[in-house]
Amino acid sequence: MTMDIIAELTSIVGADAVMNAADDMAPFLSDWHSRFAGQAHAVVLPQTTAQVAKIMEFASQQGIVVVPQGGNTGFMGGATPDTKGNSILLSLRRMNRIREIDPTNMSMTVEAGCILQTLHETTEAQNLYFPLNLAAKGSCTIGGNLGTNAGGLNVVRYGTTRQLTLGLEVVLMGGKVLNMLSGLRKDNTGYNLRDLFIGSEGTLGVITAATMKLFPLPVARSTAFAEVRDVAAAVKLLHRLQAASGGSVEAFELIPADILHVLFEHFPEIQQPLAERGAMNVLMEIASTNPNSGVADSSGQIPLQGIMEDFLATAFEDGLVIDATIATNEAQRTALWDVRETAPESHKRSGVVARSDISLPQSAIAPFYAEMVSGIKAIDPTVRICGYGHIGDGNLHFNLVSHPASNTEFAEKIPSLFDLLYETLARYGGSISAEHGIGQVKRDQLKTVKSAEILDTMQAIKTALDPQNLMNPGKIL
Repeated sequence: MTMDIIAELTSIVGADAVMNAADDMAPFLSDWHSRFAGQAHAVVLPQTTAQVAKIMEFASQQGIVVVPQGGNTGFMGGATPDTKGNSILLSLRRMNRIREIDPTNMSMTVEAGCILQTLHETTEAQNLYFPLNLAAKGSCTIGGNLGTNAGGLNVVRYGTTRQLTLGLEVVLMGGKVLNMLSGLRKDNTGYNLRDLFIGSEGTLGVITAATMKLFPLPVARSTAFAEVRDVAAAVKLLHRLQAASGGSVEAFELIPADILHVLFEHFPEIQQPLAERGAMNVLMEIASTNPNSGVADSSGQIPLQGIMEDFLATAFEDGLVIDATIATNEAQRTALWDVRETAPESHKRSGVVARSDISLPQSAIAPFYAEMVSGIKAIDPTVRICGYGHIGDGNLHFNLVSHPASNTEFAEKIPSLFDLLYETLARYGGSISAEHGIGQVKRDQLKTVKSAEILDTMQAIKTALDPQNLMNPGKIL
């Protein structure tokens, strides 16, 4: 059976695009955290939408499961097959062409396998800006970003991947191609199928291409790192900076002291932003597309830097900020961002970690955080509480990292810690997933936070588009 599958796939995409040796397939069959490992008949790497359509037609006819995969950088095991071995792992990595950049429409049409950083570099070379920005930008693909509706650092200003998407090209199980690659910003013609597939984690169809929004390229930035009084002060500062900058906040990240402790254990070469590690900190950035914003005037003042300096001076006077530094050049800005962008890797190297990706109303962030710290310390006083992330959109990566001397004891406490997290989150009206998706990790938890009516409706959509349950089964539902 497997050899027949290999032969058919080879006839569709060529021998060099089909892998079935265990060593060749291994990197595709395990997730980024090595939490899940699966089996597959083969890994197949198509180069065209037509090839994907033929693969999907063949899989439907033969009852073969298809698991789409982008850069394989996800946290929820959503792109890893199960251990049954009856899957085709469909990697979109070779579908990496930028089909069109339309500067007049401020849009680009790209294939699903394009690396996010490549999109940044290509558009910026034309003085355009694609603002989706993730720590994994050097390896994640736009197809994976679409599949999970990724958020990232700039959501506060530009929105999630869904808000950045104008159109999609999707291949359904059976091989039907939905060409929805419109560059329209308004199109009110029936059901919004585009938004249905974004965030569906490959359970409804294979996203093969997308038309994405572009923006003018920011040419001036001001970046600061500040120790703040507490979480409530951080939220207040966000709103103040939005007002002071005219809505130009690109990123506003919460960084507690435990993030810094874990980070510098594994990356001592990274420069510490302040002389002392404050208990609670924020990394913030404002940006402008006006060239004059980054140029000193006759008095020597740089307008964008002046906004940040005045904002921080007032925050000092009001007791919201304890200490702060402002980057004065690109090297200093990069050093500040290294602190935030290396945090996920430092957690990966830290042994036992309880990871979460939650969202809350901004008004609930401070009381939720205080209650969680108290409850967590009652369960395990040694845990490092790394509740950090994008408070501009209410998204916290509330990770709990074990003390190096207590990995075994900590692992035993993880279920109690998650019970505390989800119970507290529910009382504050939060979500169990802000941007990482559901995948395998949160599938059971989803059943406890969604009503039966909502789950039934989701299942009806899944059944209508994938009646044989061959599209990435076991994920989400």
